[in-house]
Amino acid sequence: MFKNLHQLELTINEKTHRYQTDSNTALVDIKEALFQFQRYIGHVEDQIKIQTEALKVQQEAEQSKIEPIEAPKE
Repeated sequence: MFKNLHQLELTINEKTHRYQTDSNTALVDIKEALFQFQRYIGHVEDQIKIQTEALKVQQEAEQSKIEPIEAPKE
């Protein structure tokens, strides 16, 4: 079976981004799909931020556990 497709293509920083859809897709559906993509990317960004902050807290906790230096024996 053959199908006509429409493709949106954009190049940013020498990387090509493509979105393909059936040629008879309503614009409102295309907008909703792009919105869902943005929500997903936002979720990924939130997870990265949470992991980064947790790692930072862990590193600060490890640094605060500095062992005291013993005085030299005379």
